[in-house]
Amino acid sequence: MMYALAKFTSRNLKVFLKDRANVFFSLLAPLIVLALYVLFLGRLQSDGMLASLEEMNVTGAEDAVRAFCDSWMLVGVMASASITVPLCACGIMVQDKSRGISADLLASPVPRWLPPAAYFLSVVAAGLVIGIIVLAVCFVWLAASGSWFLSFADVLGCIGTLLLSVLSSSTMLVFVVGFFRSQGAFTGLNVIFGTLVGFLIGAYMPISYFPEGVQLFTLFIPGSYSAGLFRSFMLSGALDNIAQTVSAPFAEALAEEFSMTYDFFGLEVGAPGMAAALAVSAALFAAADVAVQYILLRRAKRPPRRNAVQDKEA
Repeated sequence: MMYALAKFTSRNLKVFLKDRANVFFSLLAPLIVLALYVLFLGRLQSDGMLASLEEMNVTGAEDAVRAFCDSWMLVGVMASASITVPLCACGIMVQDKSRGISADLLASPVPRWLPPAAYFLSVVAAGLVIGIIVLAVCFVWLAASGSWFLSFADVLGCIGTLLLSVLSSSTMLVFVVGFFRSQGAFTGLNVIFGTLVGFLIGAYMPISYFPEGVQLFTLFIPGSYSAGLFRSFMLSGALDNIAQTVSAPFAEALAEEFSMTYDFFGLEVGAPGMAAALAVSAALFAAADVAVQYILLRRAKRPPRRNAVQDKEA
């Protein structure tokens, strides 16, 4: 059974990776974050910080500010990719349903738990494969631009955050997409969610800039904690550099303004709390996925109900 599970998981992953258009659209949200930053968001952020420093009679901090802004942008890229790639990989589930492949699997002599498990594993694998590539590109960007202030522990933290973020988003998205039957409905979800995800997790601008009601709403989105956890590792070195170049109070003000921690109804949520939130989210949606598959399995085993005419003829 493990061999069949591995083969079907590999099949799903290959189908996703061979569809270049699907892979491109899975990276559309991170590319939007990157484009917005390069075109104007990066300059707005850096100009605003430098203007504040000029009021403090501080000069010569351009490199430190640029390193912070670059790191901030790459956090948005990674947090978005951790969600949109698993979402697009879930399209294989809908595609198989619309083509009748799922019905063929139900008629085949394989355990009914195997296809759902293979779909989930392929979604996680797709998120990790592309996520590792995107993370490597981010590291190269930081090193090439002179904005590398990450320690070895920060690098390991980014990798761990990617793994936890992909697991959390995959369990949630597999549960949601499992209710979709048509390719058109899934495409609509993909377009809407892919467009909004950058705003929902604070990839385009800090969550502290949102109205209070929107800030509270983002606290219930697992992706917000993914972005926050990436910030904890990718921005810590840049903040330390600003603290040394400018001042510690200025670095602390930046950390507060750019949502390094969250205020969850008066409770400050730091990196350990964010990791716990992602783990709890993954566990809850995994339990929901198992429950749904269990119900479907019970229904499939239940014999068809006989009507009154059939009972009378019997």
